[in-house]
Amino acid sequence: MNNVTARQLEAIIAVADLGSFTEAAEKLHLSQPSLSQLVRQLEETLGVRLFERTTRRVSLSAAGQAFLPVAERVLLRLERGMQNMRAFAKGQQGQISFAALLTVGGSLIPAAMAEFQKRYPTIGLEYLEESDEPIYQQVMAGDVDFGVSVAPVNSDDVNFHPLYKDYLYFVCSPEHPLADEGEVSWHQIVEWPFIAMKARTSMRRLTEQGFAITGKPMEPVQVAGYQSTILGMVANNIGVSALPSSLKLMFRRDDVRLVPITERLYRDIGVLTSRRRELTPAATGFIEVLMELVEANRSLLPSPE
Repeated sequence: MNNVTARQLEAIIAVADLGSFTEAAEKLHLSQPSLSQLVRQLEETLGVRLFERTTRRVSLSAAGQAFLPVAERVLLRLERGMQNMRAFAKGQQGQISFAALLTVGGSLIPAAMAEFQKRYPTIGLEYLEESDEPIYQQVMAGDVDFGVSVAPVNSDDVNFHPLYKDYLYFVCSPEHPLADEGEVSWHQIVEWPFIAMKARTSMRRLTEQGFAITGKPMEPVQVAGYQSTILGMVANNIGVSALPSSLKLMFRRDDVRLVPITERLYRDIGVLTSRRRELTPAATGFIEVLMELVEANRSLLPSPE
């Protein structure tokens, strides 16, 4: 605005409204010389006279009449912008972008989104569903405010706040010979045709650890990118699998069984944030809602312990 200040705009608007330097100075809690100086500085900046002065009254010049609506619009936008920033600072306005794993996105995230939007209806939410490696990269790149994923292997650049442990469960059809067991071991699981998650996912790494316990290589009969696909294959007796216990929060299915595994393998699910950037108040507010939700439903999170 080339040296034009909000105080100068307030000054000419007040003088134009009241038709008096004395009354305008009182309204703005200024001395009359200070008010006159503000108007004079603005006139010098613009290169025009804004007021016609007489002994009885002050009125807008032709240039002043043309400039007054501009001044009012600029000041109104500035005031609204300041209000918006104050609301943003309080976490009452803005946009949140975050990414989460499918199993979290299908269970806890929708509930957290609903609760958050009840509390902060003016804040927009952008949710991305990804696997763990893309989530880590997006958090690091600043493409999202935070992620909800597994604990990273290299945590030097990110903060990780754990939410809960997501245990690996054996998954089979109700007709499978192991379906009614109280627990099964990996030595039992590897004897059956196995359906695996695609490579470079946290679930694939966990199941590979399970096979490593037995010393047998993983040779899956099928590989899928989505856990819902694996459940469908298992339900149709194409094979068995091992999937996270949080699936119980997503699916209410009678055509598959989830059985605890003796060797407790799990992944820590938590919130990933970048150490290079400060969280916005809005993002912090969403994470707080998510943590409250986890605590309120911790008894519903399946655990073999």
